[in-house]
Amino acid sequence: MVHARDSCRRFCSGPLSVCGPKRAYDTIRRDGWQSVSDNEQGDAARVTRLFFALILIITAFVQITVFPIVNVLGIGPNLILVLVLVWSGLRGTPEGLLWVFPLGLLLDVLTLDPLGSNGLALVPVALIGGLARRRLFHSGVIIPLVAVVAATLAHHIVTLLVSLLAGTSYPLLASVRLGILTALLNVLVVPPMYLFVLLMERMGVGRAARA
Repeated sequence: MVHARDSCRRFCSGPLSVCGPKRAYDTIRRDGWQSVSDNEQGDAARVTRLFFALILIITAFVQITVFPIVNVLGIGPNLILVLVLVWSGLRGTPEGLLWVFPLGLLLDVLTLDPLGSNGLALVPVALIGGLARRRLFHSGVIIPLVAVVAATLAHHIVTLLVSLLAGTSYPLLASVRLGILTALLNVLVVPPMYLFVLLMERMGVGRAARA
């Protein structure tokens, strides 16, 4: 039987190392939430949501307007998708779905895509993140890898289906290649995004405790 400590050592060296984020999560939650009352926890949740909303808006503008200019490779991680996945994994499916449609509308306006298409594509991302629920970094390397790849491919498939219904078609092989490459890039950016959201949550707790 493999002990938890041995399992933790096993996965500490890979690109999806679970020990660092797991320890960071445990420390942030323990040191933050234990220091505030129930009312302050509610205030902290609201402050954290406000921070997250601002981050989503900024990330959306950067991803749509800046990345296409500076990205010489023509492909990169989908940071919006990763943020929704991480938030849903931490807070649950309802919290993830809370952001899907307003964020989708913002992306529709920025990209001139059919109204509702981006929100619809983000729905499976929130659902998969909610199903993973905390296990993105607490269950070894397999569940995080599967969750990120599945969320990315589901988002990509929905986007392609909406495009086909709107009368726009893309070469199948190129679409498959794009989906796989994006999924691999998303796998790499999930750990730092996960830690970033945890630190943002800690900031919300600190502000609520000082209020």
